[in-house]
Amino acid sequence: MMKKSEQTKTKLVNAVVTLINKGKKISVTSISKESKTAYGTFYRYFNNLDEIHEAAIINVVLEVAESLDKQLVKESSNLFKIYYAWFIAIDLYKDTYTANWLINHPASINEAWILTHPITFGWLQEAIKQKEEPGLNTENLRHFKMASSYIHWTYQNALRELLRGRKSIHVYLDLMNSINFLDLPRKTHKKYLKRVADSL
Repeated sequence: MMKKSEQTKTKLVNAVVTLINKGKKISVTSISKESKTAYGTFYRYFNNLDEIHEAAIINVVLEVAESLDKQLVKESSNLFKIYYAWFIAIDLYKDTYTANWLINHPASINEAWILTHPITFGWLQEAIKQKEEPGLNTENLRHFKMASSYIHWTYQNALRELLRGRKSIHVYLDLMNSINFLDLPRKTHKKYLKRVADSL
């Protein structure tokens, strides 16, 4: 059972998640109102808004990753799971306030994505084991690990494109066409991109 202090901290972080999902601006006042806590309570747990925002971002990313893992449990293609997960990563933060915050705090989202690696790397390892595509091997996993780092740092560019009003799928396709992150044959790579687009 959580201690009262842990419950209060969780309550504050959850309030930020709720505000993010509603597309509302994050402030100590809005957090206090959403969490039904006193204004001063915030400063007993966090030094500033950046600290709680980062905690909330990590919370959301991990929740989405775990939910996606369950949602795709009946999906037979582990490679499709990876492609689809990266679309969700692009689509996740479309609201103006959070997108701007993430652009200015790239390390926060990068830390969150790194925590999801066990899931995506696990999918690729299973795809290699099941030989889902001809020639798929551990070199693809090595390439994916390197490419993932690159994609994390280009995420801010994707957010800027979303803020300009472009649709998530178009931003996703542009990013994925610029880097074959699994090092698959071009035709195979495009096959999975088309599957993602067709699934929406």
